[in-house]
Amino acid sequence: MPVLSGYWSVPKLWTGQACYILGCGPSLRGFDARGLGDAPIIAINDSYQLAPWAAVLYGCDKTWWQSRKEAIRKDWRGGVWVTLENKIEGVFRLFDAGEEGLEKDPRGLRTGKNSGYQAINLAYHFGASRIVLLGFDMRLGPSGEMHWNARPERQTPAGFAQTLSLMLPKFDTLKEPLKRAGVEVLNATPNSALKTWPYVP
Repeated sequence: MPVLSGYWSVPKLWTGQACYILGCGPSLRGFDARGLGDAPIIAINDSYQLAPWAAVLYGCDKTWWQSRKEAIRKDWRGGVWVTLENKIEGVFRLFDAGEEGLEKDPRGLRTGKNSGYQAINLAYHFGASRIVLLGFDMRLGPSGEMHWNARPERQTPAGFAQTLSLMLPKFDTLKEPLKRAGVEVLNATPNSALKTWPYVP
């Protein structure tokens, strides 16, 4: 293990609590996050717009931070901002610990090739005992949309589908480590292609 400096160590603030992770899938269009009450929320990328009071805003893409940071400053009234490896002023940084499995060092994340996977690992670091996934469609929407909002897309639908096919198998490598750690994961995303964990309405 190389010497690590400049990385945040995630505190166990949510021990024994349930938390929600808001992905970016099309099923979250029109979603009212106020129904989640005061439970801890990790909002991924543009889903901070659905819950600007969330405990955590997570984004692994430096380009996304660069394009959104000023807008976030205007709207955000939540907790910490977190990223992977990027050095961005005001954003806590965690190290890339590899693609698969569960990273137990609170300074790092396994990537799973996607930010949703990373956010699950982050929720584990915070001590959550139940993690509920929302907006983890992992498929195109009924009209071919990739995300809940109308943000400019860098991929074609076909390219996006190919990317998803690489991401999905990675989630299976999280299942047993989380189970052994006593963490329950539930997928509350309707028609999700992610079948690693049970679906709940």
